[in-house]
Amino acid sequence: MPVSGDVVADGRVDADKLRELLDLGAEQEALDFKSTIDFSNQKNRIDHIKDLIAMMSLETGGYVVVGVNDNGTVAADQAEIVTHLFDSATLTQKVSAYVDGRVDIRSAIHELPLPLGGIRKVALIYAGPPPGMFPLVITKIGEYVPAPGKQLKVAFREGQVIIRNGTTTTTLGAQYWERILGRYRAKIEADARRGADALMSRVVNLLEQAERGGEPATPLDAEMDLTTFATAAAHLIESGSVARLDQFLVPTLGELQARVSRSDYDGASSVLDRVFTLAATAMLYGNAKQFDSVMDALARHYNAIPQISDAIKNTSPSERQRASAWLDILVRLYALGGLAVRRQKWAELRSLVLRPYEVTPTYGYASWLRHAVTSAARADVLTPPDDERTDDLRGAAVISRARLVSLDVPQLRPDLPDELAASELLLNSLCQFDILWCLIAQSVTGRPNALDFYPSSSELNQNRADPAFDLIATSEQARHALFPDLNNSEVVEVVQYVYGAAERQSWNHNGLWVELPGAFQLWAERVASETPEH
Repeated sequence: MPVSGDVVADGRVDADKLRELLDLGAEQEALDFKSTIDFSNQKNRIDHIKDLIAMMSLETGGYVVVGVNDNGTVAADQAEIVTHLFDSATLTQKVSAYVDGRVDIRSAIHELPLPLGGIRKVALIYAGPPPGMFPLVITKIGEYVPAPGKQLKVAFREGQVIIRNGTTTTTLGAQYWERILGRYRAKIEADARRGADALMSRVVNLLEQAERGGEPATPLDAEMDLTTFATAAAHLIESGSVARLDQFLVPTLGELQARVSRSDYDGASSVLDRVFTLAATAMLYGNAKQFDSVMDALARHYNAIPQISDAIKNTSPSERQRASAWLDILVRLYALGGLAVRRQKWAELRSLVLRPYEVTPTYGYASWLRHAVTSAARADVLTPPDDERTDDLRGAAVISRARLVSLDVPQLRPDLPDELAASELLLNSLCQFDILWCLIAQSVTGRPNALDFYPSSSELNQNRADPAFDLIATSEQARHALFPDLNNSEVVEVVQYVYGAAERQSWNHNGLWVELPGAFQLWAERVASETPEH
């Protein structure tokens, strides 16, 4: 461990990182030691928030260690910290109330030995920088009463920018702007250099392939505009290569997972649009291995998003962020599922649905779709989009969002290039996919008496979803592809169970579901008559 040098603000809050920081033996710009913090004192609470915001102004963030002296030794003469007040979610929520952007705060409680025996708990807190290059702006006044009967004091005001300058916390002054702008210029230059290097690397690869007599591979890059990306994706899929597919997926989804580990969800939607465009291309023109390769990569990304507790409500800022990240994936899965319905890609539809999500070794969801719906609802992010194009939908937030994504990203609806003509067809196919995924998930669940599905289409008119039930009754090919392990009697049982839940759910939305369509009822009667009685 070093005994001198500069702080490396890498976001870690493990025990080794704590020892590394304490061994520095003194405070630095990115390191602040506090002997204790009495949160019953209003001034201390506000000052701590101010210090964390200041650390966030640094290029790589900074650390606050609570429970140690200025030289990094344990503050044995001070009151022990109240550990639950230093929880990451608690600190994130408190700081988020005062600034205008995403807050990245991580914390951990560690135990250090006392000189005369015993242990003392110490809090290690990392306050990371915002996604952009500029410090966050204060949006709420930070004030406190220093003592009973004393005049109100203001620690910071709306519109101010709190920064860390040396080992002090202060407000942004003119002399600090050059430092911020220099940081911004350096980032632009680095990004431009990386872009040029990546382009040169692709050109070199193409030249090498040409020299070897091979067919040059069209490069695939998540930074391409969507039209160009879709063309490149089609060339890749037509090659039939899974290896080249993975050459794109591994680093792209790896970068998404790295963002997740930093709680940086900004910009993920743009990358997801491209990955799902690739999935749509593989579904329509590729082979099963290619499609499954894309879906496997997406599932790895989905599972890399940190779990949130299995509670009735999960509405802390970090929980809402994670639920929103799952929701972004969910609505695109719906868009892809709607495409599968329209193009009758039943095997791919089943593969899309059956990505289980494990909560514990003994409890989980048969499909990630059910997990995403549940998590988004508990975090209060499952709301209809604020867009006039959804005015015709009074509910069904998932379906509303999926239709908007499909309209906004035409590469996810290559069979419906005309946006005006696409809207109704999209909505109907999304409702039919909604029913089909519910049926598939329930057909494989390990919790047969539970609802391992949620029929969002029950919030709309039943006639939009009815073709899904008709399909099962009239197409043996589709039925076998969707339910390869069930006989007809078992399929009927699953459909009746899911339909019953959808009908009951519809009572909360004007009761627009009445009975299964006639074609299915006739088929179910025929199946019953052909089934031997036990």
